[in-house]
Amino acid sequence: MKITAAVLRAGDKPYSIEQLELSGPGAGDILVRIVATGMCHTDMVPRAPEFAALAPLPMVTGHEGAGVVETVGPGVVGIAEGDHVVLSFDSCGTCDACRTGHPA
Repeated sequence: MKITAAVLRAGDKPYSIEQLELSGPGAGDILVRIVATGMCHTDMVPRAPEFAALAPLPMVTGHEGAGVVETVGPGVVGIAEGDHVVLSFDSCGTCDACRTGHPA
C-alpha cells in the first residue's frame, strides 16, 4: 500500500515528505492511520555524523502519533480495527522499569 512519510536521506539535509510502499502488518503488528504526529528530539539523532555508522540512511523515524487502527496482524489481541490509539515509545510492561512506573 502507498503511504506518505517523512524520510531522512542524509544527515545534513532536511526530512523530505515522500510516497513509499508499505507491506501489510505481520504477526503481532497493527497498521494505524495516523491523524496527528509530532517530532521528538530523538528524531534529530539520526542527523548526527556518529549515528551514520549505527543505522544507514535513508530512514523513517518517529514514535509520536495518534490515529485509528486500520488492520491488525495475526496474533494481535486487545486491539481491534477502528480503535483510536496513541503511539509513543515502546515499553514491555513487565521489566523492573515498567513495573515501577518508568517505562521510558
